[in-house]
Amino acid sequence: MDGLQNERVPHVLLIAKKTNRIEITDRRTDERAMILFFIGAICSGCLALLLTQLKRKRIKEQIDGIRKIALGEEVETSSDLGHAISSLQKELNPSGQDRPVLVDIGWYGASIDALPIGIIFADSTGDIVHKNPAAKKIFGSHKQQIDATITELIEVSLTGVQLKRELSLNEETDQKLKFISQPVEIETQRYGVVIAIQDISEQERLDATRRDFVANISHELKTPIGAMVILSETLQAEEDKNLVLKLSDRIAQEAHRLAGTIDDLSQLSQIEHGSKQFFEITPITYPIHTAIARASSIAKQKGIDINLTEDEDLYLLGDHIQITSAIYNLLDNAIKYTEQGTGKIDITIQAKENNIEIIISDNGIGIPEASHNRVFERFYRVDPSRSRESGGTGLGLAIVRHVVLNHDGKISLDSKEGQGTSFTISLPQQKQNQIETNPTEVKV
Repeated sequence: MDGLQNERVPHVLLIAKKTNRIEITDRRTDERAMILFFIGAICSGCLALLLTQLKRKRIKEQIDGIRKIALGEEVETSSDLGHAISSLQKELNPSGQDRPVLVDIGWYGASIDALPIGIIFADSTGDIVHKNPAAKKIFGSHKQQIDATITELIEVSLTGVQLKRELSLNEETDQKLKFISQPVEIETQRYGVVIAIQDISEQERLDATRRDFVANISHELKTPIGAMVILSETLQAEEDKNLVLKLSDRIAQEAHRLAGTIDDLSQLSQIEHGSKQFFEITPITYPIHTAIARASSIAKQKGIDINLTEDEDLYLLGDHIQITSAIYNLLDNAIKYTEQGTGKIDITIQAKENNIEIIISDNGIGIPEASHNRVFERFYRVDPSRSRESGGTGLGLAIVRHVVLNHDGKISLDSKEGQGTSFTISLPQQKQNQIETNPTEVKV
């Protein structure tokens, strides 16, 4: 037994010694793993932080880009992402209302869509990405005509050049569009093109009317003055009494013509001012009867009958002098442009809904359709040679139009060349109960 025990003891001690070495080795391995883990975690954190900073910087740059697109190149660059977001919110919502930034950006988009001029956005590839309603309306009516112009504008402006173009759509109606394209750039980055489209037909027409007015008024004043100078110089050296009388009569005619032009211009200026100082409740028959009385002598000389058809008593609130002038000018035109001995003029007064409708028709030479939109312009004459023979100033229908507008009314024209002309005036009617409240203002 003793011998056996002595042989086993070293064996047991040897096993214990090997176990201790394994434990020490495992402990050192765990320590190394922990160190590597912490080093990896620190590196991962640094890398994540770096990537986050790069991402934030990129987002900040994108937001600054949006700010510059929305508000212009003068916008200052943000110091950090938080500053960029707060700046964008303040700039797009200057009133300080509590609503998301995207809502404010949408408000800017809605503002663009509300513009009366057409706006088109194209991206950097030349594709159209947005049209506001005004542009869609223009495209819907004239797509084939403007497609080539839009393509040219986008292609050229994508190279960094601003471009302007004008395009006539309809020569008969003088419809004309103006295009302005502008490259959208931020620093050195080109994002696309914005194109503005404006219908300049009315502006062109007004410019032409203004030029015509200056030319016409110069002619209308110069012609009678020149004639009077020549006639008076001839008169000075003339001894024949009959010729003196004829020359004197011609001078008087030219003087009356000059005075008529000046009076019409003065009257038109007063009416255009829009003053309602002398408005009062008036029976519509009063100015119409007055106008007929003024025109009847000229109508009789040409053998033209004036027929009046009246409805029940109708009243309006207005200036009876202006209404008389408008009706007289229409009658005067009808007499001038109706053939002698074969003409007739019909005047109809009737109630229509809440308005008074006055229709003045003749069987004269009529007005060409191409002139329908221009006859109410100052000094416009369908046939200038005939107007000079008849002594017209070219202001009569302009006066009529402004009188009607001054009384919140409407005027329309129906005419065919060789078949006569019909003018329809619609004026607001004054009701009976309104008349009773102001009985002293009724003119009889």
